[in-house]
Amino acid sequence: MVNASDQQLWHYLRQGDESAFTAIFERYHRTLYNYGSKLTADSSLIEDAIQEVFIDIWRMHATLSADINSIKFYLYRSLRRRIHRMQEKYHSDERIDEVADEATTPISATEESIQIEQESRVLLHKRIQELITNLPKRQAEALTLYYFDDFSIHDIAQIMDVNEKSVRNFIHRALTSLRQNRNWLIGSLLILWLLMSL
Repeated sequence: MVNASDQQLWHYLRQGDESAFTAIFERYHRTLYNYGSKLTADSSLIEDAIQEVFIDIWRMHATLSADINSIKFYLYRSLRRRIHRMQEKYHSDERIDEVADEATTPISATEESIQIEQESRVLLHKRIQELITNLPKRQAEALTLYYFDDFSIHDIAQIMDVNEKSVRNFIHRALTSLRQNRNWLIGSLLILWLLMSL
């Protein structure tokens, strides 16, 4: 099941295959946790929400839609809704604590250059985190979903329960805010990197 595509796993899950369920959980747990940490700093709430999402999926496996194009999209949207429901239930004041995705594996061949590259990525990660954390919550979420999680504007609108124009506005305002932050040179570097990836 490890090498099965998302569509195959979803098909087998709908038929009640426990190994497909386990494979989906193992494939997406870490990604979901990272996304959840952008919605709340409460790690136990994130874990509880992820568990509840998967419990619901298993409980309803026979009635799940066959027309799921992206398990990741389905899980992100489910987790976001679950966290917001849990926060409302527990009257949590804390909402979004933005973090960027983990650094990718360095390409350098020597150990010394790998270590230098890793340290640079950690510093860059911290700076990006600081910049994005200072953005309004919705702007930070839209920016992260678009640039770091590779969701389309359409998908982000569905995940955030807003229209596509609002998503574009959130991203535009976030980029504008980052451009105006002249105190950190890294702000300009981040904008260049984000704009180059458009």
